[in-house]
Amino acid sequence: MKKTITVVFLFCMCFVGLGQEQPKQAILEADDSWGKEVIPFPVDWAPDVKLKGFEELRFHPQWKKVNDTGFWSLVMAWQIDQERPLSLQEIESNFEGYFKGLMKPNHWAETFPDPVLVFVKETAPNTNRFVGKMRFFDGFHTGKVMTVHIQGEQLFCEHSHKATVVFRISPQSFGSGVWKALDKIVPIATPCVKLE
Repeated sequence: MKKTITVVFLFCMCFVGLGQEQPKQAILEADDSWGKEVIPFPVDWAPDVKLKGFEELRFHPQWKKVNDTGFWSLVMAWQIDQERPLSLQEIESNFEGYFKGLMKPNHWAETFPDPVLVFVKETAPNTNRFVGKMRFFDGFHTGKVMTVHIQGEQLFCEHSHKATVVFRISPQSFGSGVWKALDKIVPIATPCVKLE
């Protein structure tokens, strides 16, 4: 009888433990119409990405609709462990490696060109912002090579040894209406503040 009560008690405790809500990782603030995905780093499918931490992706509500201005528009944010801010070259290399791995495999083609990416630091002194352009194979929606514009910024906290890198991505030209929507997706806090 004692054994049965112990087994029932342990069984119930398992459900209590499983039923407790786990803390959710979040970097970005966005409404529920934006799709969300959180991916821990490192990732097996992108071996060229040399980061430890996690990323959050927020997808424009129309990001899958090829003929919509929101097509392939998203905000991507990395929160990573870093002793110092990443150089622009390191950001570029990891971003390129991410997209190189992301498109393999796909149902469109077995071979396709690697992504070509260029980031340029904005010219204002002491800025943490950069812009860029990437040409890559779209293995999700079209099976074609496409170009996206990128606005980025890096926030670094020396105290916590964390960096947050935010990328706003769209095939639409800078200044088009979709960029206003992308600019509204902002980090919840700086890397010096512990995120949930």
